[in-house]
Amino acid sequence: KRRATLRIGMPRVLNMYSQTPIFTGYFAALGIQAQNIVFSDYTSEEMYKEGAKRGAIDPCFPSKLGIPHVHNLLYRAHAKKPLDIIFFPMIDCLTSPLSHVQATRTCPTVATTPAAVKAAFVKEGDMFQERGIRFLDTFVNLSKPDLFERQMYEEFKDILGLSPEENQRAVEAGYRALEYFDNVTMRGAARQVLEQLEREDRIGVVLLGRPYHNDPGVNHEILEEFQKLGYPVFAQDSLPIDDDIIWRLFGPEVLAGECSGPMAINDVWKNSYSENTSRKVWAAKYVARHPNLVALELSSFKCGHDAPIYSVVEEIVEHSGTPYFCFKDIDENKPTGSIRIRVETIGYFLKRYREDMVRNKQKTNTIEQQLKEFEARLRRQMLRDRMDDSRVHESFEHGSMPPIHVTIGALAASASAGARVSGD
Repeated sequence: KRRATLRIGMPRVLNMYSQTPIFTGYFAALGIQAQNIVFSDYTSEEMYKEGAKRGAIDPCFPSKLGIPHVHNLLYRAHAKKPLDIIFFPMIDCLTSPLSHVQATRTCPTVATTPAAVKAAFVKEGDMFQERGIRFLDTFVNLSKPDLFERQMYEEFKDILGLSPEENQRAVEAGYRALEYFDNVTMRGAARQVLEQLEREDRIGVVLLGRPYHNDPGVNHEILEEFQKLGYPVFAQDSLPIDDDIIWRLFGPEVLAGECSGPMAINDVWKNSYSENTSRKVWAAKYVARHPNLVALELSSFKCGHDAPIYSVVEEIVEHSGTPYFCFKDIDENKPTGSIRIRVETIGYFLKRYREDMVRNKQKTNTIEQQLKEFEARLRRQMLRDRMDDSRVHESFEHGSMPPIHVTIGALAASASAGARVSGD
């Protein structure tokens, strides 16, 4: 009964943008109602101004948003209908679809943001206790299911009255929820759009960024500006990874021994310890090999994990002749006018790029058709040269073989001369 009425708030920030299905799947498996799992609002200028006053440190903008989002849960969501728990886990490492990486760690600043947020709300009086809310900044390792299972059990065994077996089943349900969302819901929809682009010779934009750059308040609605111009935008985690697609794109390099596998990046980036960094590098490789995609890199001000790969990502994309665009050092300031001017300029370029792409494709198709016809003529000529029989030459001229007259006696003699092989 307690679980059926328990209300849990979760901030819509940072790596929750890529890992949330694990937690929602976990809670749902334990009987927490979907309507009782409450997320903070999307980032807005108003939210940031209301909540950021409590901040005492100056990290990157996405990390600074932790305080405004918890403030939003306290003063907006809780005011509408009381919350029992605010769950803001410290995520140390992430799940990964990649192979041959060193580790799948998160940014230390991002991982410890929940602890800094908690301090901001208890330093001058416990704002959570005053409202009857329990704040949980559980430390979790999502890339290690066994360890994650123990961490969640220690945190929720008393709160939810858990048994170890029930907790294990809930953790397994969480990972299944993430896998379904990633591979069926998200990548399945992305594949449909990508196939439509291929059929219609259109262009899509791939966001090369961190999970939280999908937040419109963090990306300053740059992605919406591209969509207004008719260019679908793919999050890098949504790129389809079905075998037929990734082997079409990466297969020749893998078979040639240039790369360890289609989901590997060790051919271009050896220091693959940060998972979100590795995903960005892999997505750059994907875009560079797909003719209907172009790259748009977003990076936040003070992002120490992005700085080492600026040139890596740019060179991967541009080396293939694929257009590359970027908005770097994004922070809380939103230069709306300059963003629109830049997007319009990029849109004009992409329009010309698509025209060239279609024109080159038509030329390629024409050349391929001419080559097929030329090959067919050569093959006929070679066959004609091998045939000395004038009647065969005549057949090439008239399009049919001449009649061959054979007497019945000759046929009978031919049949009697051949040895008959029995099937017994």
